[in-house]
Amino acid sequence: MPKNGTSEVNMARWRRRAVEESVNQLYGAERILKTLTTVVKSDSTLGIELPPPGRRRIHLIAVALGSDGSVGLPYGDFEKGFVHVLDGCSTDILLTELDTVSDFVKYLEAKQQFVQLTHMLCEGEEDLLAAYLNGGRRLSSGADVSLVLPGNWKRFQQKPEYQSKKAADQESYPWDRVIEILCHDTLHDRLEFSPSLSGVERSIRVMAREDRFSRRVLGKAFREFLDQSHQIRARMTKSPSGVVYVFLATPHGYPRETRTAELSNRCFVARGLSPDAQLIVGVATEQYAPGQGISLDLVHMYKPEWTGKDQEIMEGMQRDLGYFVKPRVTQSSEDEYPSHHRQTEVAQETAPGSP
Repeated sequence: MPKNGTSEVNMARWRRRAVEESVNQLYGAERILKTLTTVVKSDSTLGIELPPPGRRRIHLIAVALGSDGSVGLPYGDFEKGFVHVLDGCSTDILLTELDTVSDFVKYLEAKQQFVQLTHMLCEGEEDLLAAYLNGGRRLSSGADVSLVLPGNWKRFQQKPEYQSKKAADQESYPWDRVIEILCHDTLHDRLEFSPSLSGVERSIRVMAREDRFSRRVLGKAFREFLDQSHQIRARMTKSPSGVVYVFLATPHGYPRETRTAELSNRCFVARGLSPDAQLIVGVATEQYAPGQGISLDLVHMYKPEWTGKDQEIMEGMQRDLGYFVKPRVTQSSEDEYPSHHRQTEVAQETAPGSP
């Protein structure tokens, strides 16, 4: 914050530079984004197509640095759309606690709806975050004025349930690592593409959309699969998000084109066995061997309709190739806050020794 002049003048200068100018830049960026139809990569080549304008959700966030906690931050509609205004401390806490795009966006949506329905009195964004998490990821109020108690965040962090969640979330970070490897291999042309690069990019985006709790479920399922990959060739796992994943592990040295073709076929069978799932993502790798590296391949299958002909083809694959003929379905429970009771279906797998 500028130090010259009176405190009132300093506040006015800081608001203008840190908030008002940022808000105007955000509105300009939003106008440009609305005109684009395709992602433009850093090398100026075109990437994946953007959703149609009517399906896009754009969140405007201004990070105002330099307030030192001495200036209240405005937020809301600055005449051209809602803008979230955060300081450096709250930004760090939000991005650390809500460290997936889905978790972060859900909070922004809940906050925007909340502050548009009530006049909120809140000293720190982290205290509102604590109210959101403690309320089951919801913010609700029927009052004209809502007071968010100071110190909420520190009290929330001290709860045993919160500590248990942070410990349990360690199971989720291998899923993050898989995403990082896939992004690196895609950029360095190390994947067997099926059916196209755009399909690989879509697969990675689906995996990255999983929230932290879903990543914990998927990370645990993938690790368990790799540990058993010498006995179980493939597994189907249903994420809490509703996406079905197919994991495939083949011996080292197995032809990758053949592996990717098998993965694609297994994803098709998995779609037929999962009538309530329209989206299937396949991940193929080698059987686990200590000290040996692995490669990863992806398949993205979005198939909203399932026809009689599809069923006939699927049954032929099961009969001729043995894919998921008699899968053993397992039910597991996973609680976001381990002392709570949240039941989630997490996995379907082939019986040991079967294809």
